[in-house]
Amino acid sequence: MKQMRLVLCITTLAVLVISICGCTTSTTSPNQATSVPVSSGNLAADNLAGAINMVYTAKGYTVNTPFAVTQKGDTITYHGVVTDGEKSAIPYKRNITVVLTKERATALATYDASIATQKSNNYKESIASNSSGLIYWYGYLGTTNSSNPATPKVHISMYEPTAYIGLMLGGASNTNEYLDNANVDDYYQILTNQQTVVR
Repeated sequence: MKQMRLVLCITTLAVLVISICGCTTSTTSPNQATSVPVSSGNLAADNLAGAINMVYTAKGYTVNTPFAVTQKGDTITYHGVVTDGEKSAIPYKRNITVVLTKERATALATYDASIATQKSNNYKESIASNSSGLIYWYGYLGTTNSSNPATPKVHISMYEPTAYIGLMLGGASNTNEYLDNANVDDYYQILTNQQTVVR
């Protein structure tokens, strides 16, 4: 009886230690989705390329060109190419650029320059908004509107500092993906999501 109590105490103690330490394991089948964290913790605003790639991978996208960072002064730019995952009925390849800057004048100049670049590539304005807190420009290649998914399109958005806690990223079905990171809260964000259908 004493031996049984001793075994029970040792087992209970082991379970308690495992619970406190968080030393648990779990198994998943190869086809089962795993929960991958999309938080970038305390990474600096200019050190998020790997975390951005993780967001897209966790959401089922294919990362065709891994995101890389360039920096000029206080302006930080991330660029990469991803393709929508298997759950998208009409998948797009997305050429994505995110520019972070703390200066409003630089942000507005970057936003305007991004639109000018798309217009020079024959993208025509479909809809735009310049109201406070809701700044965006949508365009289609060669036309102002199209219901044909094969028509390439581009979305450019500007987000004010602290409008969203984290980094906004271009996503499927005209939605955004998101990277949780408080270190970008002081930055304006200019997101360009250029989309070409994949057949």
